[in-house]
Amino acid sequence: MKFTLQNWFSNKEQKFLFSAVGIFALYGLTNFVSKYRIQRQYDKLCERKRNELKRSIQEFRQSYNLSTGLSAELEKEILNFTIADVKQILFEKKATVKQVLLVFINRTLSVATSDNLNLITDINFVEALQEAEKQDQEISQDPQIIYKYDLFGIPVSVKDTYIHKGFDNTYGLASRLFKPATYDGIQVSLIKKARGIIFVRSNLPQLAMTFESINRIFGRSLNPWNKDRAVGGSSGGEAALQAARCSVIGIGSDIGGSIRIPAAFCGIYGIKPGIGRQTEVGEGIIEKAASGMINIRPSKGPLGRSVDDITVMLRVLFNSKNYSELPCSIQDPYWQPQDLDFTQNANKEKLKIGYIEQFNDLLPPNCMKRAVKEACQALISKGHEIVQINLEKELEHELAVAFPRLVAAEGGFKSFEDNLQGEKIIEEYELMERGTKIPIFLQTYILAPLLKLFGQKTLYVMSKQTHGLDVYQFLVNSGKQKRMNFQFLQYLKLNQIDAVIVPGFGCPAVKHGASKVLPLAALYTWIWNTVDVPAGSMPITRVQEGDDLKIQGKERTIDLVYIMMNQNMQNAQGLPVNVQVISYPNHEEMVLRVMKEIEGVVKFNEKHPYPY
Repeated sequence: MKFTLQNWFSNKEQKFLFSAVGIFALYGLTNFVSKYRIQRQYDKLCERKRNELKRSIQEFRQSYNLSTGLSAELEKEILNFTIADVKQILFEKKATVKQVLLVFINRTLSVATSDNLNLITDINFVEALQEAEKQDQEISQDPQIIYKYDLFGIPVSVKDTYIHKGFDNTYGLASRLFKPATYDGIQVSLIKKARGIIFVRSNLPQLAMTFESINRIFGRSLNPWNKDRAVGGSSGGEAALQAARCSVIGIGSDIGGSIRIPAAFCGIYGIKPGIGRQTEVGEGIIEKAASGMINIRPSKGPLGRSVDDITVMLRVLFNSKNYSELPCSIQDPYWQPQDLDFTQNANKEKLKIGYIEQFNDLLPPNCMKRAVKEACQALISKGHEIVQINLEKELEHELAVAFPRLVAAEGGFKSFEDNLQGEKIIEEYELMERGTKIPIFLQTYILAPLLKLFGQKTLYVMSKQTHGLDVYQFLVNSGKQKRMNFQFLQYLKLNQIDAVIVPGFGCPAVKHGASKVLPLAALYTWIWNTVDVPAGSMPITRVQEGDDLKIQGKERTIDLVYIMMNQNMQNAQGLPVNVQVISYPNHEEMVLRVMKEIEGVVKFNEKHPYPY
């Protein structure tokens, strides 16, 4: 019998069917048109912002004399100066504050704009020059003022997320454009209290939640060590500014590695303080659920080219006296800064340092393990005891998976969608987004068994962690997190370990786009956000030919994660390799001490001059 609608449906039913199909088609078309119109509006906003930044730079070039009046040799030296070095030449009258600032402004205009490395989102050159001229006048009256304030005369850069009067804090989102802050947040205010001169703001990823700095407003930032590699994220523009010597010191933020990953990719120094030593207040507030996570919270800290410099900036951010003098309207009523104090750990001459070469949920390339060994050897040469950390298998696994389990608990990228407000998500998030939207039944009983069947052990383990949870299960996992944190720190206590050395990341700087397929590499950093301990990142060496490029036991594998990691290691020679130093909560001073001792032996900056 020939199929026709008349044979199967009455006239009334046919009308109902056509009406239903028409309604669904109209809904789909309306939804498509609406999304298209929203994205087109956002595209226009992004283009307008880019054009305004270019115009601001062009007008500045035309309106100001950018000649420093210094010799080319001295300018080159200044680009590599520490904070102490800058203060010394100011005190010795070899340069003025304005001249030093112009050196870094010129450097930024030369290499950090959109036609080169693309590291900046806003410039504050005019206000910065006015402040520099004011400081030069103060020096003429009293040269000792240079040493009265921690950042007097120092050009400073800040991540785009920080609240800074007159500037957007976009988080790489078009919907946040042209909504400038009306006041300075805590961190910006503390920098200004220390007389730091904020002159530029740095790029980041859309939503500030991946380790490549790319968004639809400003585009992709490029790594000064190798333009084919990512700068890291989310404080990627900030780290690259330091590596490209466009700024003396800067600040970023970190919820899963966003200070330490860029530091590792760019071969610089950075530290994520523990939550107990700092406040969540001071960055722009993002919408709804994203700002409601209390298990894992964002940390704020410095990025620079030496341990001494990040120590100075951390002292500024922890300065209780300066904080008490800030307007009550911007203070955090739940927070009171605790000043840096090195007297407690200074009395202990010989330290006991643990080390972890790898986590078995993701094995790193040999270069990452070599860096850990070299850092340990440096500490041995200083007379310290080195011991290997041997965690129980279950505890090690829980440390590795707790972060994605908690962050993805909302299910379906809902908080991301809240903040995107209709803007198209960047490609780097697409696989994660799709993974979180797979129903838990399909993930548990179809996808996970298939991955296991086809030898995808790494994806199998992680696929079970990235789905939405009900409140009960979220609380169960929160309880696991508490017990896990306690067990890990208790292990360190029982073994009298002062600090631990671990790889800086799962691999060296990734190729552009690789964060889409290698999010698991961040387990080496997100672990320490979950445990909530201070964690510093510092450069040790660079990737060498041969064995450095291999992942032991994974040279030939059907595991897609390791296949992609091996592909990422192709042409990785010359990239910087960092380690992390972690210690107990509220022991930032111990982290800095260990980093300083390693730095004194390794001398990365002397052996491997910053590029570009």
